[in-house]
Amino acid sequence: MMINKYIFPLIALTSFGANSATIDITFGSFTAEWQNVVTSDGGNTTTESGTATDPMISWGGSAGYGQSGYTFESEDTFVTTFDSATEQSDVFNLGTFTHANNPVYPPSLDNAQLKLTTTVSLGGAASSPIEFVFDFNHEETPNNDTPCAYPETVQQPDVNDNGCADRVLVSSAAATQTFLIDSVQYTIAVEGFKVSGNTISSFLTKEVADNEAIITAKVMSYERAMIPPTQIPEPAPLAFLGASFLFFARKLSVHNS
Repeated sequence: MMINKYIFPLIALTSFGANSATIDITFGSFTAEWQNVVTSDGGNTTTESGTATDPMISWGGSAGYGQSGYTFESEDTFVTTFDSATEQSDVFNLGTFTHANNPVYPPSLDNAQLKLTTTVSLGGAASSPIEFVFDFNHEETPNNDTPCAYPETVQQPDVNDNGCADRVLVSSAAATQTFLIDSVQYTIAVEGFKVSGNTISSFLTKEVADNEAIITAKVMSYERAMIPPTQIPEPAPLAFLGASFLFFARKLSVHNS
């Protein structure tokens, strides 16, 4: 696997004072693209289809039900409220994710990135273009394992009825771009998958079914978005963070197959 290094510019948006209690953040229309796909044979043996707002990737040799695939349907323009006291925004819906989970012959999907391109406007200021990138980790389980790798849950009952469920994880990628509030870098951080009103960190997908979940997210600092949830410390005061990162720039790594 090749590692390329890039320096992403900070998105130059209006900075608001620490006394601002809330800031409205407006996201423009989204376009989406699957990229940096890796399949189990070490290459990228997927096919692409769909549109710029609901792209799809498909993989595997059909075992009678068609290929498996991911589809992401982007949200339209929306506004979320950022709270300077908690240093994060309200939770919002980023888009609808569907895993068409069918029995397939190898190669299967291992990893893929979803790149969302949109504009961001803070408090009514002029909008600026920005790209957010998310890592999808796919685990294709043997359908006939006993017991299955992942048991059924209260939130997802009956997922192993047609064979052992696969698992999907999603997180913010290091290559995601940021915007500034009080000189601190912020980005979109994924909360999880919302299924039947419940938000879960990993999505178990039933065989021979189209499994749909809403990906929820919120705005938080880039530094916190890169920390696993179990390791996130208590928030520091916004003014302290602003001073610490006033002239901050980071060299980011992107993993390309």
